[in-house]
Amino acid sequence: MTLVSVAASGVTIAMFLSQLSVVPQLKQARRTKVAVPVLQFLMSFLSSVLWLKYGLLKGDGTIAAVNATGVVVALIIVVEFWRHADGAGARARVEAKALGTVVLGVVLVSYVDRSRDPAAVDLFSLACCAMSLLFLAAPLGQIGGVVARRDASVLLPAVAALAFANNVLWAVYGHIHADPYMTLPNGVGALFCLLQLGLVAYYGRASAAAAASAAASAGAMRDSPLDDALAVAAGSGGGVAVAVESVPMAELAHRS
Repeated sequence: MTLVSVAASGVTIAMFLSQLSVVPQLKQARRTKVAVPVLQFLMSFLSSVLWLKYGLLKGDGTIAAVNATGVVVALIIVVEFWRHADGAGARARVEAKALGTVVLGVVLVSYVDRSRDPAAVDLFSLACCAMSLLFLAAPLGQIGGVVARRDASVLLPAVAALAFANNVLWAVYGHIHADPYMTLPNGVGALFCLLQLGLVAYYGRASAAAAASAAASAGAMRDSPLDDALAVAAGSGGGVAVAVESVPMAELAHRS
């Protein structure tokens, strides 16, 4: 393996793992208005599946191994979306989106496996490029909301920064190996990531910061004697009620 392939592999795996930062946001979603779009992670899953197959077709173990990691991480996150869905209806919507993504992946992989057309591999490679761009562009579907609220909390800057480095390295890797299917989408993807980082830098992430602060405050309150007293009163029929603002996971899943 060359230095570029080692660096690209390391950054890509770090990028995939950084997506797990969304899990705490999902756990807090019932008490915050910070929306986390499921579409980005479904696109991550499908993109990883296709690039895993691409690596196997090309006999490139580096591409295959890295994207196998992406498949596992994306599956974990989608399961977390389902686990934290608010009610059967919201879970059913997550299931429907996930099922559609899996079916599309199976169709594309089956096509390249069964087709005898010499152009099938090229068409599949173009599909890989398209899915990479959709994955990287998915967060940009939130631009309207970001501008309207003047708040970029829906974007994940750590993921965007790692994705930028990842795209630059894989574009260089593709150039070294004379593979336009690696060079082109990663070059364009780097520009998408720069746009996300620019939005975060300009608008900030006030809602995400407020949600984290509120969660920390709530944790401190749960440890207080007053909280213990309220719990006892509630348990003894004292009629203590606490109203908690929540965001249904149905909205969370559809804000994509």
